[in-house]
Amino acid sequence: MDKFGHLICPVCGDPLINKGPSLACRHGHNFDVAGKGYVNLLLAQDKSSREPGDSKDMARARKRFLDRGYYEPLAKSIFVLSSQWLNPEKENMVFLDAGCGDGYYTDSIGRSFTNESYDISIYGMDISREAIRLAAGRNRDIGFFVASLFRIPFANESADFILNAFAPASNEEFSRILKKKGILVSVIPGKDHLFGLKSVLYENPYENDEKGPDLPSFRCADRVRIRYDIRLGSREDIADLLMMTPYYWRTPREGVERLKELSELETPVEFIVSVYK
Repeated sequence: MDKFGHLICPVCGDPLINKGPSLACRHGHNFDVAGKGYVNLLLAQDKSSREPGDSKDMARARKRFLDRGYYEPLAKSIFVLSSQWLNPEKENMVFLDAGCGDGYYTDSIGRSFTNESYDISIYGMDISREAIRLAAGRNRDIGFFVASLFRIPFANESADFILNAFAPASNEEFSRILKKKGILVSVIPGKDHLFGLKSVLYENPYENDEKGPDLPSFRCADRVRIRYDIRLGSREDIADLLMMTPYYWRTPREGVERLKELSELETPVEFIVSVYK
């Protein structure tokens, strides 16, 4: 089975054909498949910088942290909730993790679908090349590719399930590529998410506003809140957690220094998982 079989050319929109070491359309637009097994479909005009998205350090920190299993309950909950809205007997379904980062959720949820014998093709996309390189190392059966959320190389109404976890959202593109009876699952931080971390970083820690993505073309059909506590038992895990969050860029030096003094950290994690139709 061609793991890139549902991709279209980002230049002309024609289907991409697997030519072994590359993908090509009938107009001759050609995209090499990297040795790691992913393809870069991000055009130069769609870049906001030379290397958009997460940096190498941020992507690697996120992978190390997630590989420790701290967010495993979230990954399992996403699968359970989404499977309630998908027909397991339907054939040739397509799952796209839009803004997949290092591919932790893509791989975990994809394996759960496979274990439950769903007939489904799994894709993961991100604008960060380093993140996709790491993601491709998780599972070579998944079609990982570099692209912008605002120009997704999928045909109209071609996806049955889109996951959008902790990433920007595109109402126009999501509504364009999702099938009429498909689902979009969004994950955002709850109000208490990482409050223990923020209590160390800031003199006056604040709750998250729980503002969901702007999706005027969709209606919310289901929503669950997931909350539990985690304990980080090493300076390395604490540093990785900070580096994978926005707080890494907007924390006063004094707060970072306080965090560096800790050898362990307890904090609640809270997520809001919503199903949109």
